[in-house]
Amino acid sequence: MMKTEARLALTLRQRRFEWALARDEQARTAARLVAGKTHDLLNLLQIIELAAGELERRCDAQARGYVEDLQRSAGDSRRSLAELMAVARPAEPILRGAPVGAAVEAAVASLGGAIALDARIEAPPAAVTWCTAQELEHLVIGLVLDAADAPVPEACPVELAVRERAIGGAPWIELVRGCEAVPAGDRFELRLARAIAQRAGGELATSERRGGGEEVIVALPEVA
Repeated sequence: MMKTEARLALTLRQRRFEWALARDEQARTAARLVAGKTHDLLNLLQIIELAAGELERRCDAQARGYVEDLQRSAGDSRRSLAELMAVARPAEPILRGAPVGAAVEAAVASLGGAIALDARIEAPPAAVTWCTAQELEHLVIGLVLDAADAPVPEACPVELAVRERAIGGAPWIELVRGCEAVPAGDRFELRLARAIAQRAGGELATSERRGGGEEVIVALPEVA
C-alpha cells in the first residue's frame, strides 16, 4: 500500500510539472507569434514614414498639417510596437544547468524506494547540460515511472545508467533506462521526458534491450 501511495504522489508531481511545462511552451509560442507580427507592422510603419517624408516635400502649407499628424501617429505606433516586442521577447539569460550527478542522485532519493531501481552514475561529477536540477529530477522520475508500469516481476529492478559519451566529437550525457518488458498504454511519462530533453537541445530514443525488453536513451549535450 505504501508503495502504491508513493507512486501516486510521484505521478501527481509529474503531472503538475507537465502542466507547468506546457503553459511555458504555450507562452513561448505566443511570444514568438506576437514578435513576428509586430516585426511585420514595424516594416509597414517604415513605409508610411518614408511616404510621409516624400509628401512633406511635395505638399503645400495647407496639407502639411495632415502630413505632420501622419508622421506623429506613425512615431507613436512605432514606440508602442517596440514596447510590445520587448514584452513578447523578454531577455532570458542562457544559464548552464545543474551538475548531472548530484541532480540524478537527488532524483533517485526522491523515489524513496517506491520502485525497485538499480542506478549507476558514471558521468563526471562536474558534467552539466542545459537542464536545471528540477528538469533532471522530473526526467529521471519520469523514466523510472514509465518502466514501473511494465509487466515485469517486482524482483526485477528498473535499470538506470548515467554516462558520458562522445557524439560527433562533442561530449554528451546519456541517461539509459533499461526494463525487461515494454510498457504499454499512452506513456505520459515518456512524453514528458522527451519534452524536457528537447528543451535542452537533446533527444530521446527507444530500442530493443539486450536480453529482451526495452531500452530508453535520453541524450543531452554537455555544456562546457
